[in-house]
Amino acid sequence: MLYRLFTHTKDFSNFAEKFYSLKLMTTKNLHSMPKLEIQGVSFNVDGDGFLQQPDLWSEEVAILFARHDGTGELNEKHWAVINFIRNHWKETDMAPMVRKICEHTGLRLREIYELFPMGPARGACKIAGLPKPDGCV
Repeated sequence: MLYRLFTHTKDFSNFAEKFYSLKLMTTKNLHSMPKLEIQGVSFNVDGDGFLQQPDLWSEEVAILFARHDGTGELNEKHWAVINFIRNHWKETDMAPMVRKICEHTGLRLREIYELFPMGPARGACKIAGLPKPDGCV
């Protein structure tokens, strides 16, 4: 099977990425789901810290996640991004493209990275309580 994966990849990094994801799929059920504890509250998360039960998200959860990842206190601009991401996800079951976030909020990409130092996917989507977006490395 590894041979088939390797022959269908263009370079070794793709092979390594596919092998790693295959390894995760085969060991996923062997271990309990990781937990993240913030200020005495425990959350089921994936290996990258994304909330695994998005329905448990609330503004209080967002505040805890923001403090935990170094984003800090959330202001009006943070909430505009977070609420747009959540609403888009509820409607489409996908995280929005960064361009859509910029268009909707009127913020420049640079401002979004200033608001969410970990970036729109790893930072804003995590705080918004989404599962890890596709393409998020």
